[in-house]
Order: sequence, then structure tokens, then C-alpha cells
Amino acid sequence: MAISDITSRADAAHLLRRAGFGGSSAEIGALTGRTRGACVDAVMGLRSGDPVPLGPDVGVPTFVTKNRQWEAQSAVIDWWVARMAALSSPTTVPTVVPSVAGPSPLQEKMTLFWHDHFACSQDKVDDIPAMWDQNSMFRRLGLGDFGGLLRAVSVQPATLIYLDNQSNVAGSEQENYARELMELHTIGVGEFTEIDVIAMARAWTGHNTVGWTGSEWDSTYVYNPGDHDHANKTLFGITANWNGLVRSAGEREVMAEFVSGVKQGATARFISRKIFRWFAHLDPGDGLVAVLADAFVASGMRVDALVRAVLSHDEFWGPESRWAQVKSPTELMVSVARRSGLPVADMGLRWNMESMGQVLLSPPDVAGWGIGGEWLTTASAWGRGRAMRSLRWRASEAGLLAGTDEMAAADAVRVILDLFGLEEVSTATRSELERWHQEARAAARWSIPTQGFLLGAMTPEFQVQ
Repeated sequence: MAISDITSRADAAHLLRRAGFGGSSAEIGALTGRTRGACVDAVMGLRSGDPVPLGPDVGVPTFVTKNRQWEAQSAVIDWWVARMAALSSPTTVPTVVPSVAGPSPLQEKMTLFWHDHFACSQDKVDDIPAMWDQNSMFRRLGLGDFGGLLRAVSVQPATLIYLDNQSNVAGSEQENYARELMELHTIGVGEFTEIDVIAMARAWTGHNTVGWTGSEWDSTYVYNPGDHDHANKTLFGITANWNGLVRSAGEREVMAEFVSGVKQGATARFISRKIFRWFAHLDPGDGLVAVLADAFVASGMRVDALVRAVLSHDEFWGPESRWAQVKSPTELMVSVARRSGLPVADMGLRWNMESMGQVLLSPPDVAGWGIGGEWLTTASAWGRGRAMRSLRWRASEAGLLAGTDEMAAADAVRVILDLFGLEEVSTATRSELERWHQEARAAARWSIPTQGFLLGAMTPEFQVQ
């Protein structure tokens, strides 16, 4: 297989599911018959070697406020899911790549990835404007230079608060951010020692927030040189005047070691493995990871180059990646909104997503959410069923699946599967739906449109991607 291979309709559908949130029949058709390379260019919005534009700046809506923050978070969730559901999948590449890209499903997929990777929770941050700012930053920087993103997120207010660096000062070091920066954000377990944690914490002293100003809390980042440990420290076996970010002559920067220094290789492997698992399948071999990491390093640690390497790899297109990912609750609700056209504001998103185990802006801990089979718990499965059940009457009111109670079973099932964009289903799924329809017509014909929506949404093929 090669990037020059011609895509089938199933190939195009697979790419649009993984590099976004699924394509319409027309979008899938537009990519069918083109080379894999051309299809990857299209979903990325640029060609290999093109300059990476910033992602769009979405501004700050009026609902992003410190007042009534529970309601504000719910409004952000609705806004984000609606955005993910509404965006069309691109099928062409701009002749001239703009300096600021237009919105695309891939940008939102990467924003979701970084939100999970650099996990921060509103439950502790208690500052919706700071959480919004972080989300917007992921959208702007998420496909560009990893070093730039890493530096930006390190001093972003939500990060400083959630990982306790806002109170990290010389003589009273707080190690939380130091540990998570290495374990979860860059190099992973086994690539650092407790001595490194201590030195890293000292290097990040003084990178704080403004804090209380009278009766108001100000989460703005500030560097306090008087609270920074200016002494030499031994980090990664190197003794130097380390600082998290260089602020004075003679200092050695911690972040540079992750993207261009002694820990570049470890960072490249860690991020490559995680991004491959996000887009393709959950068990990449070490050799595959090494190939991706080499491409990442060769690009100067550009995220777009790594994503391109993943989407271009044979294993992304191969059978091991097809239908290999369980949709997260967010991806499921985006898929439902995208396919049904139901208004997101009427979907009870926060309550339904909470029952499935994923509330956006509130990951469970510093490691973020699970992936793949971790979404197949009994509680999550019940939550998915309850969520889809809660939407069936709204679907009926919207006229979805109207008339399926008068159709023959095979025709009705085709309409149900078409609603959910399910072009590839097993014989078992189709047979079970036809059997249900036949029994329902005999016993409770009126229930077919509402129950058809529920059953279509809960098919195994709609729950995976």
C-alpha cells in the first residue's frame, strides 16, 4: 500500500471519521477515487511543506463569564459540540494557504485531543474565562509547532491553577506541575527520576498568577523573579541555571530540552504514540512509533507533520484501524447532532454526557479521559442508552424516520441506517433491525419511528469509528 493508492468509498469514509467527525455522502464521494495523499491534503487543508496557518480565533462569547459558572460551562459545552457537528469536511486544498485557517473538523479534533492531553478541570480551576482561553489556544496552535504550544500552555492560567504552579515559589516548591509536565505532557514514565522532579520544580518557581488583588482573584500569568530559584540545578544529568522559560541571560530553558535538546527523542516518541492512538488504533508497535517520531523530529517538531505521517501510514488505512475506536461521549453526541440535525441546545448535553462519563472542561484527573475500550464500561453503556432514549421523542417531533412504520422491513432499515450514515453494517445488525421492525409492525406500529431512532443510534457500527 502507498500514499499514491486510490481511495475507495470505504477508505474516504474512514478518513473523514478519524480526521473529523464523519463525512456526508457527498463529502465521501468527493474524496473517493483520489489518491490517499490528495485526500490527506484535503482534510488537513494544506500540502506537505506548506506553512502551517494559525487556527481560527473564535473570540470570547458573552456567555463566557465568571458569573454563574456552572451555566457558563454548560453553554461552552453546547457551543463546542454544535461547532464540531456543524463543520463541513473539506475536500479541496486552498491554492494559497492563508495565514489564519478557516474552521475545519480536524482543528476541532486536535483541540479535543489537546484538551485531553493537557487536562485541566473547571472543577478546580473555577474560572471559565481561563478554560475558554485555553481551549481557544489549542485551536490556534494545535497543528503548529509543538514547542510553541508547550511553552504557551505552561503559563496559561488554567494550567497554572490546575497543576498548582501558581503557588510554586523558591523555598516552598510545589512539584505537581513538574511531575505532570514530564509524565503526561512530554516524555512519559521511565524517562525521568525523582531528582529530576525536584530540579524541575525549582526551575518553575516564580511562574505564578497575579492572585488576589483586593477582593478579586486575578489568574493572569506573572513571572516573579524574586520567587524564582536562581541557583544551579541538576536536571537530566546536566547542571545549569535552569528556568522553565528563559527570563534572564545565562539561564538554560527546560522547554528547549523537550523539543530540541536531550529529551527531544523521548518527547517525539511519547507524542507520536499518543497521536497515532488518537487517530488510528490503540496498539502501535515500537518500530512504527520510531518512524513517526523520526518524521516529527525531522519537521522541527511540527504537529501537522506528525498528523500527516499518521494519516499517511499503511496502518492507518489498514484493517487494524477500521472500526477500531469506540466513540467517546463527545464524539457520539457530535455524531448524533451531525446526522440528525437536532438542535444541540435541546439535547440536554451536559446531563447526557455526564451519564456517559465525559463532561467537557471537567476531565476526571490530570491524566484526562480514557480511550477505546475504556468507554465500554457498564455505567457508560447504560449512559449511552439513556442519552439516546432521551432524544427519541425530539427526533420524532422533528419528523425523523416518519413513514418507516408503513414501509417493508428492508426499506425501513435502509432509511434508519441512512439517517446515521451507516453504509457499512454487518449482516447480523441488518437482520436484527429487520426482525425488530417486523415484530413492531405486528405489535406496536406507532413506536417504529421513535424506537428506530434509538436502535439506529445504539447499533455497534454507530458506537465505533
